[in-house]
Amino acid sequence: MLVSFVLLSSHTNRKMEEGMFPLSEMKNINLQQIGLKMAPQDLYNPNGTSLIDAIVRVGGCTGSFLSNDGLIVTNHHCAFGFVTAISTPQHNYMKEGFLAKTRGEERLAQGLLCKITASYEDVSVKVLAGTESIADPNERLQRIATNIKNITTAENKANIDLQCEISEMFTGRTYVLFRYKLLKDVRLVYVPARSIGEYGGELDNWVWPRHSGDFAFLRAYVAPDGSAAEYSEKNIPYKPAKFLKVNPKGVKENDFVFVLGYPGRTYRHQPAKFFEYHDAFYLKYISEMYDWQINKMEEMSKGNDSLEIRYAGRMKSLANTTKNFKGKLQGFRRAGLTKQKAEDEKQLEQFIAADPTLRNKYSEVIPRINTIYGEIIANAPRNLWYDFVYSTVPALQFAATIDNYADAYNELKTDSEKDAFILKQKPRIEQMLSRYLSSYDKPLEHAALINMLEQAQGLDAQNRIQTIDAMMDKKINFIKFTDELFTKSIFCSPEKVKALYEKDVKKLFAIKDPMKTFASSLNQEMNPDDEKDRKRESELNLLMAKYVDAKSIWKQKQFIPDANGTLRFTYGSVKGYTPNDGEYNKPFTTLTGVIEKESAEFELLAVIKELHKTRDYGSFMHPDLNDLPVNILYNLDTTGGNSGSPVMNAYGDLIGVNFDRAYTATINDYAWNETYSRSVAVDIRYVLWVLQKVAKADNLLKEMNVN
Repeated sequence: MLVSFVLLSSHTNRKMEEGMFPLSEMKNINLQQIGLKMAPQDLYNPNGTSLIDAIVRVGGCTGSFLSNDGLIVTNHHCAFGFVTAISTPQHNYMKEGFLAKTRGEERLAQGLLCKITASYEDVSVKVLAGTESIADPNERLQRIATNIKNITTAENKANIDLQCEISEMFTGRTYVLFRYKLLKDVRLVYVPARSIGEYGGELDNWVWPRHSGDFAFLRAYVAPDGSAAEYSEKNIPYKPAKFLKVNPKGVKENDFVFVLGYPGRTYRHQPAKFFEYHDAFYLKYISEMYDWQINKMEEMSKGNDSLEIRYAGRMKSLANTTKNFKGKLQGFRRAGLTKQKAEDEKQLEQFIAADPTLRNKYSEVIPRINTIYGEIIANAPRNLWYDFVYSTVPALQFAATIDNYADAYNELKTDSEKDAFILKQKPRIEQMLSRYLSSYDKPLEHAALINMLEQAQGLDAQNRIQTIDAMMDKKINFIKFTDELFTKSIFCSPEKVKALYEKDVKKLFAIKDPMKTFASSLNQEMNPDDEKDRKRESELNLLMAKYVDAKSIWKQKQFIPDANGTLRFTYGSVKGYTPNDGEYNKPFTTLTGVIEKESAEFELLAVIKELHKTRDYGSFMHPDLNDLPVNILYNLDTTGGNSGSPVMNAYGDLIGVNFDRAYTATINDYAWNETYSRSVAVDIRYVLWVLQKVAKADNLLKEMNVN
């Protein structure tokens, strides 16, 4: 059962518009008028079972239940890391695909957690309680954090079978408590060959026309009593409250469609200076760093099957992000977003200045936001360097973590205080130790550290890293320095670190080690910057609440919250578009297009070529196209996190699996526009055809009641 909360005003007589709508807003939408042909309560029922009960968060993606035995469909790229984890050069499931013909053959997706929204409620009043009289932004944010901790602790005690989280819907302003049912035992059922699930690889990523079979099947298991449980042979398939009906007839152009899913993060309500920061610096820097990592992993894994498998998931994720960011940069330029946002804010400031009451309350908001972001932009090269020197060198990151804990430990006076500190921090240290042990890669980290040291030489005067400058003054060779670190440091021998930690964590805190010494020097420089960042965050939390308030008054409307990983609804229609002058793209691609793309970059299975040659499409041919549909294009409002979201027709039947956006739509995170915002799904007819004709997975077709 879902407890609703109200964020927005009523919406009726609506054409397709921007919106990743919280479920609470659905009661204010005239669902039948926008094209829905099922009873609204069957789509969303706060007091009973409805379609939303079939939607599940799959790690950082979305999925949907397709049977009473916990069968989940999501994207190939969402399952890719897990199928890679069970692959070897001898059994390369990553390349060749994986199919469990029986339940006993299903393989655990190690570490994958699925979550189902059980209920939610607005807790803004509780979260903001006591903040009205606090003038200091730091104290205000600390009070909010304390309130959130107290609320979630109480909720988790009262709901021991659920995970309770509070999500910020509007910065410093609106907070919602979500209760989730967890599924901890999730297994791989079918992952198509990489040449199907990732047809064209990165060359075709974020591209339309597209011809990818980006889908995969999982199964969720629970303990025999129905409770969430870690993997066990005794576990049984999860029985969802609702599962979707698969419609093998699919959809046609202009048909109404909608999506339910867990979109990750958008930034549409951020100020102009935030846009400037991303446009002028952040997106470009991240793209360049990821490109370097990809190129280095390609170089190191060339001709090495084991390394190719090991790096595949990471390279895929990095390549996906860097191409997305480059698309965003193009979108900023083409749409003139930063300039447009700044002009909007000038109008808002004029509106505020014209009213004495508003002027008294809001006149300092935008100028102060601009000042803070000016500082963020000025210090961005230095701060992002710190982020990447740690994220690309996990050994250094773990050494820095141990150094921080050691400093805190050494400040304590009594043995009892020190023992209590270790007891309290041990779970967190062990979590980070586990992550370090699993991610450590000596050759890659060695190369990454040299790259970061060399990069530090080029920082401008106000962003210099004194630790690195001191090395340069002493004419220390970066390559030799890195060689010595990775030869002499215990942090470059993970098993020794683990053994020392298990023997006596105090000795790990006290160890004299060159990597820890280097990390300590960086920490001492970084800590003042971190403190400044915390102060900026605290002030922005209060300023952004006022910023959205002022905009609401100016626009005379309430806004849809930015995506934040919570369940959302978006709707529209199957529709082509014109990405460039004189170029129109149709909303369907077909198997013929798959065949036409075959090349060195577009590897094609022989069985698919033969099936196309004989036109063996089964019952899945599109009547208007006279071909097998592969991918669909539609004008819905989606972003990262919607990967794997079910695309449904007007009756709530599954007709596709969302997996991407067109290149022009990568800018969706900042601004949505019906003329260029298009999302992409794999047509359910292609999914079913691959299952039937290529994989021979009749067991899955039968389970989904597809003949």
